[in-house]
Amino acid sequence: CAWPGKGSVDKPTKSCDAKTGEVLHDPNVKSVCQGGTAATCVDHKPFIFHANLSMGFAAAAVSGHHHLTGDANCGQCFELRFVDRVHRDGNWGGADWALVGKRMVVQVTNIGYDVTGDHSFDLQIPGAGQ
Repeated sequence: CAWPGKGSVDKPTKSCDAKTGEVLHDPNVKSVCQGGTAATCVDHKPFIFHANLSMGFAAAAVSGHHHLTGDANCGQCFELRFVDRVHRDGNWGGADWALVGKRMVVQVTNIGYDVTGDHSFDLQIPGAGQ
């Protein structure tokens, strides 16, 4: 979502240099996933807005199974609700009891065409995957 032409936005999501953390002013820098230096900026972290609402950023699964279809979803915002239900196979899913009933508004800043299954969003937590 950090490249021009993604989503219906005035400018793409900013990205940062993976080594220095500085904001990249050229939106065409290659992603670290493709051998480049562009990565999620550390200030794209979730934050609490009030007791039952947080805000943050997410990657969206855009295989079409959830009516999310790709580049057009970049920049869109969605309200997520934390529930205590697990997915159909019973092996994963369901929020921690302390989150059940709370909400989170996320902006899509990354998309995954290769992601399928019973979920639509991966919450972005900078540095957590390093």
